[in-house]
Amino acid sequence: MPFPKFKNKHLEEALINPEDFGVYKKWGKNAFPKKIIITYQTSPWNYFKRKYRGKYEKITLYNSHEILKMGDVGFIKMRGIGAPNASTFMEEMIVGGAREFINMGTAGGLYQEGVFLCDRAIRDEGTSHHYLPDGTYSYPDSALTEKLGKYLERAGIDYQPGTTWTIDAPYRETMREIEHYKKKGVRTVEMEAAALFAVAKVRNVKIASMFAVSDVLGEKWDPKFHTMNLKKTLNKMVDVAITCLQGK
Repeated sequence: MPFPKFKNKHLEEALINPEDFGVYKKWGKNAFPKKIIITYQTSPWNYFKRKYRGKYEKITLYNSHEILKMGDVGFIKMRGIGAPNASTFMEEMIVGGAREFINMGTAGGLYQEGVFLCDRAIRDEGTSHHYLPDGTYSYPDSALTEKLGKYLERAGIDYQPGTTWTIDAPYRETMREIEHYKKKGVRTVEMEAAALFAVAKVRNVKIASMFAVSDVLGEKWDPKFHTMNLKKTLNKMVDVAITCLQGK
């Protein structure tokens, strides 16, 4: 039986919509910035707060989440990982007025370290299948992705475009799967992109995504989560995301 279990559920009307939650929380249509950067790591979050101190205001959400608003650009750090968590907050930010998103953070590298600009995501998670018909890939906004690539180049960041593999179970990345996706040229593995792309398509907003490799899945696992080089790269990506959304 295909997933999800209820056939063609993406065509059905939901009982509870994000607009209902927005009304419950008393969020207006312009409650949040129109452009949002999403991250998952502490390093870029702290970097933003240090560099732009005095230039942003805090918007409190719930469960200790907050958006740091600087002009029409907002920055949010997910206090959790995975597609259900990120897509839920994205839905709610859309209700509050957000229309462009840059999703950035770390990913596992199937080949090597580096920075990767995502051009499509393999839907090996559950969330996207509740939004779109069954399929192999979901896609970011092509224009915003191209724009983000130009800003990466302008910042002198060497990057590669590539496909990501979005999963729900990081401790079930099997060796046979890794070899399979390597042969197909897949560059990274992470836990959110495919679902966020699906939400963006259904809600008619724009999204692009970029990753810095934090660990390489080679013949053996090679973790580099706490290296200074990774932190510096993530910090540079914050500045790139801001200037891209600001259009400077």
